[in-house]
Amino acid sequence: MRNYWRIPAALMITGLCAAAAAGATRRTPVVEAVEKCSPAVVNISTERVIQQRYDPFFGFRDRMFDRLFREFRERSHTRERRRRSLGSGVIVDPSGIVVTNEHVINRASRITVTLSNDQRYEATPISSDPDSDLAALQIDAPHPLPCIKMGGSSDLMIGETVIAMGNPFGLENSVSVGVLSATDRAVQAEGRVVLEHLIQLDAAINPGNSGGPLVNINGELIGINTAIVAEAQGIGFALPVDRVKNVLAELLDYRLMKGVWLGLTLQEITPDIAKHLNIPAGGVLVSEVEAGSPASSARLRKKDVIIEADGEPVTNPFEFTKVILRKDVGDKVKIKYSRDGRKLTSTLKIGKAPQKPEPALELARAKLGLDLQQIPGDVARALDVAPNIGLIVTRVIPNGPAHDAGFENGDLILRIAGRPVADLHMLAALLQQIRPGARVRVLLYRRNALYRGILKVR
Repeated sequence: MRNYWRIPAALMITGLCAAAAAGATRRTPVVEAVEKCSPAVVNISTERVIQQRYDPFFGFRDRMFDRLFREFRERSHTRERRRRSLGSGVIVDPSGIVVTNEHVINRASRITVTLSNDQRYEATPISSDPDSDLAALQIDAPHPLPCIKMGGSSDLMIGETVIAMGNPFGLENSVSVGVLSATDRAVQAEGRVVLEHLIQLDAAINPGNSGGPLVNINGELIGINTAIVAEAQGIGFALPVDRVKNVLAELLDYRLMKGVWLGLTLQEITPDIAKHLNIPAGGVLVSEVEAGSPASSARLRKKDVIIEADGEPVTNPFEFTKVILRKDVGDKVKIKYSRDGRKLTSTLKIGKAPQKPEPALELARAKLGLDLQQIPGDVARALDVAPNIGLIVTRVIPNGPAHDAGFENGDLILRIAGRPVADLHMLAALLQQIRPGARVRVLLYRRNALYRGILKVR
């Protein structure tokens, strides 16, 4: 007869309860925050095609060979080399808008975004801002995507727990935990300030985590990981989320992206603005309304404060922009706003952005003082850039805005006002929206280096 160990039922139940209790104890706020945010964290892989000259007979030539094959040797022989890099990003809207660092996707000819469930999509750059090192991408998925909840960075506390997340090298859920060390930091390179007003943290930010989210203990986005100090250990930096929201509101220009027209300009309500205008904090300020525009027809006025759009709260221009990006010409948006302390509602019918007849080249001459052309293939190979990456300057008109800003013949213009200008059609659409007197950022390529300039548009 065999002997069996018999475990009392009460003891077995006690053991199961203890295991459950241990699991509950291990589920810390950090674990819950990571679980909440992980589906919105993505891997970004880029590919850049480089044309390189080469000599197929290198190491096998002699004087007789050179004389016989001089003509062949003098021809331009090139081969393609593909340079790949990896980074991270985060989905900020279910429609597939992804935020990452500008340096992650800079000059990429192809961008692939991989979600946490291993689904892959080719991404289209919407726009970028090199000064803030931010870029916005669009991926087209057949269904709404999980997105991160945005927090705020105005009430950050020194010493609070922060979590730096990423999806580098295809390794899902790279997580490091630390504390917030300081705010309003600046990063310098080669003796000059590169980025300002950054969050400093002691959580490790690995190179592949660039562009990933920095979140608080509640799983809310408070920054975008952007830089590390190579000479130090445990020092990283992130762009604060309030700045990210403001930059995204500029990058995601619904007039350029969808050709829709509202005719109003919005502005973030800072504490100083609220005090000066004697208006409550929260919402976005209407700083301008165009005559005859849909906003004017909806009875909106300058100094109104929009607090809701289609039932969604609006506390910054980015939240309003996200609502409009889901609309098309002819759609309606229900606006809730305050005026002189009264709560009002109105319905805004979205119009079609008016187009001017001027072609791109005439607009470039009139507004920028430049003659431009699309970059030919042979010039692209000589400059070691993709052929559809920008427009080349063929003439700088004397005493024009570009002349005053120091532009030169041969400069390759990549972006204007943060938006790509890969062809003349894109240039025309952009210049038609820029008002006279506006100062716009220009990203250009000159002699194997990137430069940033400011142009005052005529």
